[in-house]
Amino acid sequence: MEVKNTVSDNSGQQLLTGTKVDSYAAILLYSFQDFLRWWYIKMPIWHLRVLNRLAKVVDDQLSLSLLSKTFFTPWHRDYSAMGYLFGIAMRILYLPIAVTIFLLIFFLYLLFILFWIILPIATLTFILTSLIK
Repeated sequence: MEVKNTVSDNSGQQLLTGTKVDSYAAILLYSFQDFLRWWYIKMPIWHLRVLNRLAKVVDDQLSLSLLSKTFFTPWHRDYSAMGYLFGIAMRILYLPIAVTIFLLIFFLYLLFILFWIILPIATLTFILTSLIK
């Protein structure tokens, strides 16, 4: 079985008649589809992964999970009544502040993801309404 190459003949010369070139409309349509796939599928998935990592880093920096697990342990391993009271009091004061910071960062990034999704639609809407008026 002989395989024919449509790009070059047997002498090694390139043949221009054997190749099919896409039209400008097809290239533009593919570029538009590729942009939409990137903007609305690939990047939101990437942003959700970043949000997951951001939640882990902020939790680690604020020690939320560690302080929640060790809520009733004494402060600096002082096993007296004062150590227990001071440890619980410090955690009662610190944990609401840390949870507020964590939730603020988390919801601000979620707001950014929502802004990312809405941005092209809003841009086209504003351009079209300005052209109509």
